[in-house]
Amino acid sequence: MKPHSAHLPRHVAVVGAAGGLGQGILGVCRALGVRFTAIVRSRPERVTAVPAGSRVAVVPSLADADALADALFGVDAVLTATGVTATSQDRSALLSANMDAVEDAMLLSGVDRIVLVNTLLAARPGQAASRAMRFFGSFPGTMGRGAREQQAVVDALRQGTFSSLRWTLVRAATGARGRQEPPVACVDWGGSLNSWWPVAYESLGRWMLEEAAGNRFVGEAPLVSWGR
Repeated sequence: MKPHSAHLPRHVAVVGAAGGLGQGILGVCRALGVRFTAIVRSRPERVTAVPAGSRVAVVPSLADADALADALFGVDAVLTATGVTATSQDRSALLSANMDAVEDAMLLSGVDRIVLVNTLLAARPGQAASRAMRFFGSFPGTMGRGAREQQAVVDALRQGTFSSLRWTLVRAATGARGRQEPPVACVDWGGSLNSWWPVAYESLGRWMLEEAAGNRFVGEAPLVSWGR
């Protein structure tokens, strides 16, 4: 295990740890010596190679603030890696529907830093939804539900949810086939060097960990993608 860097949190909670991005974040944590609490809804065996000082916590519902607070106890920051899939139709799995409970849980556990992942297509909180988000949100099935969920999180932040927390909304381009390189980050498109191309889950995961400790974009929604 590599020695822990002062520029990284010592212990993070990863909500949605069993998915692709979640697994990427955990892999970076293992490589860099960051302890983690991997939060999953079920089947904790999907998270393997858990180092000493790290653990897996089963929280079946994000609406259960007490259970979530227990899972968050002792962490420095929360990183979300949640999304909408064919198996996550229940309201208890949706971040947008349970942000008040997540905020309560964080306050109960004494952690106030959260880095949330969203899509590069999203507008900043306070701006109107982009044409792309409105377009994809009109689709039936998982794609439409996913776009509506991501926009709902943006809208909740605009309305003051998480006002007691230090939040960063990462408008990211990422994927399993993304490029393995440090991404470019900028507050918005004007003058940025961002492209529409994705970076790998691990690359985004490392950026999220660094932001959780570095606090460069608190209260902002930076674009994070492969540079031009």
